[in-house]
Amino acid sequence: MTSVEPQVLVVGSGPAGLVLALTLAQNGIPLRIIEKRSEFHQSQRGAGVQARSLELYNFLGVYGDIHAGSMATVHVRDYKFPGGTEMESQKTLSQSSPATPDVPIPNPRLIGQDHAESILRSHLAKLGVEVERSTELVSLQQDKDGVTAEILKRSADGEETSEMTRFEFLVGADGAKGVTRKQLGLTFAGETTPIRLLVGDVFVKGISHDAWHNWRPSEKEVVILRPTETEGLFYIVLSASDPDEYSKISASKENVQEFVHKITDRNDIIIESIKTLAEFNPSIRMVNKFSEGRAFVVGDAAHVHSPVGGQGMNSSIQDAFNLGWKLSLVCKKLSPLSILDSYNDERLPVIKSMLAKTTVIHKKMMESSSKEDQKAAWERPKALNQLRVNCRWSSILVDEQLENEKDAKAAALDAYGSETDDNLRAGDRAPDAPELVDLKTSEKTSLFSIFKPAYHTVLLFNPPTSDLPAILESLATWPSGTAKAVLILPKGASLPKDIKEDVVVLEDTAGHAAQYSYKKIVDGGFSVAIIRPDGVIGGVVKGAEGLKAYQNKLFAA
Repeated sequence: MTSVEPQVLVVGSGPAGLVLALTLAQNGIPLRIIEKRSEFHQSQRGAGVQARSLELYNFLGVYGDIHAGSMATVHVRDYKFPGGTEMESQKTLSQSSPATPDVPIPNPRLIGQDHAESILRSHLAKLGVEVERSTELVSLQQDKDGVTAEILKRSADGEETSEMTRFEFLVGADGAKGVTRKQLGLTFAGETTPIRLLVGDVFVKGISHDAWHNWRPSEKEVVILRPTETEGLFYIVLSASDPDEYSKISASKENVQEFVHKITDRNDIIIESIKTLAEFNPSIRMVNKFSEGRAFVVGDAAHVHSPVGGQGMNSSIQDAFNLGWKLSLVCKKLSPLSILDSYNDERLPVIKSMLAKTTVIHKKMMESSSKEDQKAAWERPKALNQLRVNCRWSSILVDEQLENEKDAKAAALDAYGSETDDNLRAGDRAPDAPELVDLKTSEKTSLFSIFKPAYHTVLLFNPPTSDLPAILESLATWPSGTAKAVLILPKGASLPKDIKEDVVVLEDTAGHAAQYSYKKIVDGGFSVAIIRPDGVIGGVVKGAEGLKAYQNKLFAA
């Protein structure tokens, strides 16, 4: 890939930038990814990975490493005063859910952002892409055909070299203070909260690693110690009655130790060492739009918010996954530029909804003096697992279940799916189905093992024999490599005669696909579900005509 002229410049190597780069690389798109800092992140930061993000990691082929390097969520304990040792209450951030055929990864995991980024970089390196450190975007200019980027590189001895390089597209994943959004002239409306905290990573002795520990002797004084996937390492949050003390507190390990002893009322908690510690002042802001011309913003470059609720990093990587497959099709000259407008149209309502939800939780937890509010803030709604985040309103979907505009408006109730009907619509997350057997190879598989970011998966639920040839002929007119046809047959079915070699034929041995996960689609008489490369249902249609309608929306004529 390094021998080919890069088509895309990714600015920033946080989770959003790395997921975007990995999605592009898996689609065979040559790219560069640059990072202003000389060293990678060293802190936990966005550690909570929601269920939907874990599914996306699965599609990218990194879930195994993420799961192995992470830990399950733990109980949250509040302590009584004086003494700080007796538990006042114990709460659960999210109720553990059992795995089901449609949701095989139902529960969030905790993994430090530094650790997760390292895993993503290792997978990116296997595809020949390395993050260029000490390399920053200075400015950009664009025209109808591409983007010219001024890039500054710093060597280890401080020598600077500048280059002007041309790309077809540029994506800013360079955070809230990055240059991309400013260069594009996008607004960043919102507020900076009155809350000031000290946050970081510390090695601690004297406290158990099986719970999230909270001490709050007064409204403004807080010590929080959350265990991490590394034994003895805790993510720490400190709040003082006078935030002007933070510079003094953070000046030494001894000062941190003194503050922790004072607030917790415990001398047995020992701060062994400090890995990171910095002041944090949450802001709640978002852009007016996610792109300008051939340049885009993802993640914190597009939206920032309170960390409570664990939505920020997850929303960021979902921005990247949504944009990545569309950008890949355009780079391959298979889809028109106009398809990229759907990135803004699909993600903007989701981020607005996310900001509203996290702001409510933030104000209850951090700005309210009410004990009831503070307690309620820990009772996180199930919608925060992001499994029902949708884009039912998107213009690039085709859903023949919806007979008219009124039905379409009724289906698109809200971006997080909190109030959305239980029907399975185009724009929803595509569910999994296990216990499938490949009739050509006899191997067991699942739909999530088939979904990938480099192609559409077209699920054919035992369509009438008379319709199948027309459906497959329609699919054959799609650009090469953009779709994988998967024929799903009931238990006991045999391999159809003269089936094309490139069609995957699965026996639904337990009925999980047609009689459970996709039951409402199948019962409605719809034989075809088109699954996009981002694991979202792009179309629900009856046959070849509907496939053609979707093809016309997505691919260049």
